Amino acid sequence: MSSIKSLYTEAGEPSLEHQRIKLAFNYVLNLKPLPRKPCHDVVFEAPLSDFSAVTKSEPNLVASTFEHIKNAKMNLNTIDNLHVQCPPPWEEHKVNIISLTKHKKENISEVACQKEFFRIKEKFSNHYAVFTDDSKLEENIAAAAYFPENPDLLKATHLRDGASVFSAELEGIACADKNKKTH
Repeated sequence: MSSIKSLYTEAGEPSLEHQRIKLAFNYVLNLKPLPRKPCHDVVFEAPLSDFSAVTKSEPNLVASTFEHIKNAKMNLNTIDNLHVQCPPPWEEHKVNIISLTKHKKENISEVACQKEFFRIKEKFSNHYAVFTDDSKLEENIAAAAYFPENPDLLKATHLRDGASVFSAELEGIACADKNKKTH
């Protein structure tokens, strides 16, 4: 044990290990009632020996979480399964996500990018187009979805300060998905 106090102690925050354990507990407890989720069987049906055998030097998250659950004398069988709508939301809509970012922006000409865009547009001519974007300036972040065939349907939202660019990307996609029925 070090005589130097950690920043976590000074700030009154739990250690990274305790934060990891808490997040793992939350993950398991939130996943347990959803048996149709794709990862449910991997976490709850696979023998724990499969997880422990992965590596001896680094304990597996699933195996160590179940060890903590066992030590806490928690009974996961008391958690009822939720009756999720059929089909589950992640299977309801198949979304084609097309990206022009196969190449770095600085390595592709504007003409080549436009040519690829029109090739994709022609290939998916029976689909409707939705463009999403996000913007981050210091701690301010926003997301938007634009429907070219219905320009009045431009949707934009401001996310909480400090949100990640990934959250903004997801917000833009969710906004597009939510508004596709009005399009």
